[in-house]
Amino acid sequence: MKIGWLVCVFVVVGLSSTTIAQAQKIVIIDTQRVITESIIGKAAKNNLEVEIKKGQAKVAALKADFERQRSDLEKQSAILSGSALESRREELERKQVEFQRIFQDIQEKLARSNDAEISKVVSQINELVKALAQEKEYQFVFERDRKSVLFSSERIDITDEVVKSLDKKRVAL
Repeated sequence: MKIGWLVCVFVVVGLSSTTIAQAQKIVIIDTQRVITESIIGKAAKNNLEVEIKKGQAKVAALKADFERQRSDLEKQSAILSGSALESRREELERKQVEFQRIFQDIQEKLARSNDAEISKVVSQINELVKALAQEKEYQFVFERDRKSVLFSSERIDITDEVVKSLDKKRVAL
């Protein structure tokens, strides 16, 4: 009877250690944190900030020119003839439409640049994670996402390891 219990205990312990070993092959990564903390992520952010500043400077210059022309029109409205005043107002309206179009173009360009920069970083992250998964024989690598992962233990989080590996890879280049 004691041997039967002993065999059951060994089987249960053996199964649970196998299950635990398999569970350790499941890891999680916080891609957003990797982008925020890694050298390549910070470089991408800096590149975008430079483009944003250029866009802001262009918009500010256009807005200042538009405001100057509007102010000039207001000052001259008392001395201009009706047709001249109407012509200047139409010209100012065209400039306003052009300003809005340029502003939208800049916003769209920045959005495309942001997508391209983030895509490059995410691609490098994915390559590294695939290499790590093969090297360490991970069965699953999940992305930490509040919508799909409600809880994960910090023990299975490889985000710090990925950041360090990306930074080493970047420094080596």
